[in-house]
Amino acid sequence: MRNELEKKDWHYYIFEENNSITLSVPIPKPAPGFDVIHILNEFEKERYLQIGIKALEERINDMNMNYYNYQMNSWR
Repeated sequence: MRNELEKKDWHYYIFEENNSITLSVPIPKPAPGFDVIHILNEFEKERYLQIGIKALEERINDMNMNYYNYQMNSWR
């Protein structure tokens, strides 16, 4: 079962499923828009569970800038 842990609409969404944590960052470009997906590694997961979203700020910035390096799900 997928459980939403945290979100800031149109900035990031964090889900937990099967003992893994997934970070989803929506981007409007390239058209038609995409959700950029990253499954946290163990270090990121531990840091997130300790200090919260602050631990993922650099990852979120990278996902916005280098989205082509990540899994992308189209909004269509």
